[in-house]
Amino acid sequence: MIRVTTLHASTASTTARYYTKYLAGESEEIPGQWTGRQADRFGLTRTVSTDDLERLLSGQDPVTGEQLGFPLTDRTTASGKVVRAVSGFDATVSAPKSVSVLWALTGDDGFAEAHDAAVQSVLTHLERFGATTRVRSNGGRLHLDTEGLTVAAFRQSTSRADDPQLHTHLVISGKVQTEDGRWLALDARMLKRHQRTLGGIYQSVLRAELTHRYGLAWGEIFKGQAEIAGVPTELLEQFSKRTAQVDDAMAVKLADFHKGEGRDPTTWERAAMTREAAADTRDHKSDHTLDQIRPVWIEEANTLGHTPDTLIASVRNAARVQPAAEMAWFREVADVLTASASAWNREDVVRAFCDVQRPLPGFDGRRWAAGIEKATDQFISTCVNLDPEHTRARRVRESDSRSEWIEPVAAQFTMPWILDEENQILDWAHDAQLKNRHRRQLSRTGSWTRCNGQPRRPSRATTVW
Repeated sequence: MIRVTTLHASTASTTARYYTKYLAGESEEIPGQWTGRQADRFGLTRTVSTDDLERLLSGQDPVTGEQLGFPLTDRTTASGKVVRAVSGFDATVSAPKSVSVLWALTGDDGFAEAHDAAVQSVLTHLERFGATTRVRSNGGRLHLDTEGLTVAAFRQSTSRADDPQLHTHLVISGKVQTEDGRWLALDARMLKRHQRTLGGIYQSVLRAELTHRYGLAWGEIFKGQAEIAGVPTELLEQFSKRTAQVDDAMAVKLADFHKGEGRDPTTWERAAMTREAAADTRDHKSDHTLDQIRPVWIEEANTLGHTPDTLIASVRNAARVQPAAEMAWFREVADVLTASASAWNREDVVRAFCDVQRPLPGFDGRRWAAGIEKATDQFISTCVNLDPEHTRARRVRESDSRSEWIEPVAAQFTMPWILDEENQILDWAHDAQLKNRHRRQLSRTGSWTRCNGQPRRPSRATTVW
């Protein structure tokens, strides 16, 4: 799962201290690590410091303090509304609860390493397809590739309720550099609109890496996510106290909404309410170290009748009885895509593959991530490209081979049979329109008469158009 929140330049100092001191410092978690092609260009090879991160979130070179492009300043509209300058985004990538539970109770850091590998696959994909910017040109907009992203990654191991929860905060700078050296704003629409795709990549690569390492089996994939087969449900519930807090707060908000509005909330309203519920129940993280809290986790599992050894045995037994996964057919991917849309772009295809394809033997996480991209290329080669012909050879982006005049998030592909169906509908509508016009014309020129039992047009000539 991935959740994206917006960061603002006006709070750069507080935000930097939150990540480097509160999350990574006081709780003795792993220090933040710089990643991304642009981070390499800055020369950021050390761990993330408060000063470096504050400068970056203030729109400055994190090493020299030099201003990157236009300053990040809040502005006030004519109506008096303050528009806060965006400095970046926090994309939080979270492991399925079963992965965190196995890591917590067994103490095997291979689960955390698999999490890191899956997070890196998300960054690799995002940096290739989601590191674009927008530039005004001749009354339109160009959507340009950039030199990459600057990202500070903070891996965390617990929730605010002290439950095991592997997750990583990816603090992504909102400043990107074009090939000609200009510093502009990141176009974050791909990051925000395709959170399900990015989360699907993480989950799919994680499943492949853990299956490759440990031979695990997985439960049903629901919205891109699956739990490890054999991990008891009561254990997942026991270590989901934070989720229970948010759910309880959300239930109260939903009841109040129904009482006040008399209807169910929309998708967007529900998402906003969920964020509010999470914020309302947000407690401070404890300063417990892993050495202190792991015995507590083991004791909680013991009260339910589970030990690390019995958990491992249960997972191994589930893996033995589950049938081997098979290669998904393109038709399955097409069914997922066409269930909600008649046209899609590359990110939608990637999401569909991640939702239907289970891990296959012989693929670690790195090979699996490459396989997703290859399978996506093969699938879209069977699709109809909807981009206008005259744009395909003009100012083409290297990242996705589309014209720079076309936004990366725009729908690009469909299936031939969908076009055939749409043409049939258009033909039917055209014929129906002609018949209606013909009937209206007849009503003005006289009624039909019959001669020898056959219909005969009125003697006066009529015009259809």
